[in-house]
Amino acid sequence: MKNALPWLALAVVLPVQTAVAAEAGDILQTDNLGMNMATWNLSKGTQTTVSDAQVLSEFVGAHYFPWKDVRVGVVFQFSEQLNPTPKAGDAFRTFAVLPQIGWNLYGPLFVAGIFTFAPRTAGGGNLVLGVQALGGVAFEVAKGVKISAALEVPYNFYPDQTIGLTPLVGASFIL
Repeated sequence: MKNALPWLALAVVLPVQTAVAAEAGDILQTDNLGMNMATWNLSKGTQTTVSDAQVLSEFVGAHYFPWKDVRVGVVFQFSEQLNPTPKAGDAFRTFAVLPQIGWNLYGPLFVAGIFTFAPRTAGGGNLVLGVQALGGVAFEVAKGVKISAALEVPYNFYPDQTIGLTPLVGASFIL
């Protein structure tokens, strides 16, 4: 609880307001961190959670708004296993390219549909394909700068059918 106090104070003091609408022609940079909390492998009938492995993912992307509140973009995912030391491969677990389309909904709410092309998974050259649904909230903290929290549900269909749950936090910047 002691470590949470500075973040709580920042959240109370920070002048947060509802996110403003994005306009056609806007270009957006996004930077997010996430950690998969649970994955269910439907093909093998197994489950893993964050207690089995802590894999931190960084998501860096760029998006273009062809219409008001509708964005298309691509995000690059880089994941590293923090704990325990991987039994196979190295700590750099995942590299993925995530093309997507997203919508700013009412107020601070947003959603996105994402395709997963991951040529590197499990610390090696293992291709994974899938789709993801994402929903979250974003609040403007300065002109053109937002902080966000989101929940992502990745569904992979190749080579195994898996479904997961990944919370994300991040920031975005209108360029």
